[in-house]
Amino acid sequence: MTLIAYQQKSTTDMKFHLQEIRGTDMQSQNWFEMLYRPTNMQGNINVERYFRSLTTQQKIDLDIQIFNQLPRVLAECKPDRLSVNLTPISLLSNEFKNNLMRLIDSQLITPERICIEIIEIHSMPTLSDSSIDLLKYFRNRGGWIALDDFGSGFAHWDLLQIGLIDVIKVANQNLTHRHETPTFTEGLAKFAHAMGINTVLEGVETEIDFEKGIRQGFKNFQGWYFNSERDQGS
Repeated sequence: MTLIAYQQKSTTDMKFHLQEIRGTDMQSQNWFEMLYRPTNMQGNINVERYFRSLTTQQKIDLDIQIFNQLPRVLAECKPDRLSVNLTPISLLSNEFKNNLMRLIDSQLITPERICIEIIEIHSMPTLSDSSIDLLKYFRNRGGWIALDDFGSGFAHWDLLQIGLIDVIKVANQNLTHRHETPTFTEGLAKFAHAMGINTVLEGVETEIDFEKGIRQGFKNFQGWYFNSERDQGS
């Protein structure tokens, strides 16, 4: 199926992978991130292009589709904490906000088992009062909010300033080319520590990555080095 054909579908058949996030002791915390991609694009080099090229409404529809999978994934895999990506524009959609409220108020999901990861590589207009209220509603019930790929795109400083962020995730693979600023990643870890925010270093592929991340001050780690991933159908 072509990229255009995928974009024309109202829903997309998705394949989910649960990748574990571990602490400095490498022991399981039963904390997983729910990664996903279209089923027929497994291994396709255009998958990132697919997500980036979606229209605003298609991104919102996809986020709704993914969040509606949370009850099943929580019930079947029983993680203590499940992270899921969210495109920032969905926070301005009444359709998405109403759907998330429905999931919470109907007790289809338990916020204290969810970490919403707002994707930093996408810009986000100023959030409305109702969007802020929704994030507060989610956090007041034990939910976590993370900034994903922090430092590699648009930093949502307003969310940091009003104290809505629990976790900063830094993409190791996006920073390794910055030889001119070798302490950049370490600086992000120190910034988070000063703000009292938890940290995750993503893209940990080797023991060297892991040990370097510990020295830089990161508290949690994610990547192929830990080789803990579970597949889930759509």
